[in-house]
Amino acid sequence: MENLPPESSRLSLVLAALMLMAAAASVVAESRMPALQPNIPIIINAESSEFDYTINSLVFHGLRLDQGTLGVEADLAETNELNFENGMWMFTGNVVIEADNAILFCEKARLRFINHQLISAELTGKPARFEQTTGESDQVNSGEANSIIYKLTEGILQLTDDALFSDGTNKISGDMITYDLQARRLTADSGNSGPVKILIEPPRRAKEQDSTP
Repeated sequence: MENLPPESSRLSLVLAALMLMAAAASVVAESRMPALQPNIPIIINAESSEFDYTINSLVFHGLRLDQGTLGVEADLAETNELNFENGMWMFTGNVVIEADNAILFCEKARLRFINHQLISAELTGKPARFEQTTGESDQVNSGEANSIIYKLTEGILQLTDDALFSDGTNKISGDMITYDLQARRLTADSGNSGPVKILIEPPRRAKEQDSTP
């Protein structure tokens, strides 16, 4: 009878295979960096707007903001001034951010603009989450956490506090997960919530889940 490697060795082999697959995918994806759009106009549409003189704040209800491939919408948006050279915006209620090939959902988002371009977004929710369609395939990478920081110029997502990532079949959870949207590469760290956990579904069960309506 053939000698089988111990469970820990088999898990290491599976993880190594997953890393090699991710590395192979990154060779194609790394050449595609997020397009900078400082010269593209920002378009704002809102159901209504008002200026609160007591706190020097602009308030938009039912806002939709677009700039090239970037789109942001929310029930409410607030800012101290209509300035995108160095401005901060707060979005609350059913926040949706569309950027490149990713879409993010949360209840609150803090957006930082520099030189007429969105640089970063800090998202919070119970949980905040994202989805990414990978290339021409139907595979969807997704993740969620109570806090997500999106660094747009780097194409990086940092998920903290009950962070979870899934490639549609396998799942990984940890205190912090960092995901590169372009290279499709992630790192996971343990913390107060315990060690990093990885759930690898058997191929038969994964196929059954995919075929379930």
